[in-house]
Amino acid sequence: MRVSIVISVYQSYEAVRRQVLHFAHMPLPDDVELFLVDDGSDPPHMLSDYDLPGMSILYTNNKLAWTQGLGRNLGARAATGEYLLFTDIDHILSAEAIAAVRAFDDDRMMFPRYLGVLLADGTLTQELPVLYEYGLNPARMQTQRGLYASVHMNTFAIRHSTFAELGGYPEWACIRGYHPRSRQGDDCHFNARWNRWSAVHGVTLQMGPPIYMFPVGRYHIRGETNPMGLFHTLSYDGVKKAYKDSKPSDGH
Repeated sequence: MRVSIVISVYQSYEAVRRQVLHFAHMPLPDDVELFLVDDGSDPPHMLSDYDLPGMSILYTNNKLAWTQGLGRNLGARAATGEYLLFTDIDHILSAEAIAAVRAFDDDRMMFPRYLGVLLADGTLTQELPVLYEYGLNPARMQTQRGLYASVHMNTFAIRHSTFAELGGYPEWACIRGYHPRSRQGDDCHFNARWNRWSAVHGVTLQMGPPIYMFPVGRYHIRGETNPMGLFHTLSYDGVKKAYKDSKPSDGH
């Protein structure tokens, strides 16, 4: 197996359905496997609900406020690919990006993101009327950035052995929630480890082909993270208390 795609999800049933159709339309090459990691959805995602060769569903069975790092670690342990390709459910991988990872021979690849939408039939569109319907602020198209969003550290490909050497995501940090103000979330710690490791080994990030993302959060005209009811509505109640009560161990 060359590439293992790992996507942690919570609820987001319609988004998952569209993503599976999107991968089926490509279709995914035989040397690419997909792991959907269910972070406690109720009801849980079931493999029988989808029809995609090479797809597996794993379950964290964890009710922490934020379990993406736990899910990615679980997916990495089950994965057999030489490369891990981590992405979010609101990101849309292109066939070109997957092909680039299959041909990759370095340690970590990032991807520029452009705004787009997966339609109900799993096809990608960047048609402006559709993007506006999903919440894109029309004023954005009057700027130089246009449909370009950014490069985000949450979607990346990494050599499987390198991810293991870095120790994966620090699971004790997952209790602190998503992007806490202290910048002590699981992704912050992982990227700090990468920065130190890459500096020692003289490794630089490589840039891959474009991927796409739904207009959510700061890309949505009202800041919504759940346009059209596609995604989860995670509650962050108790995150502040959990962070206050957490006491990192083993030297962290």
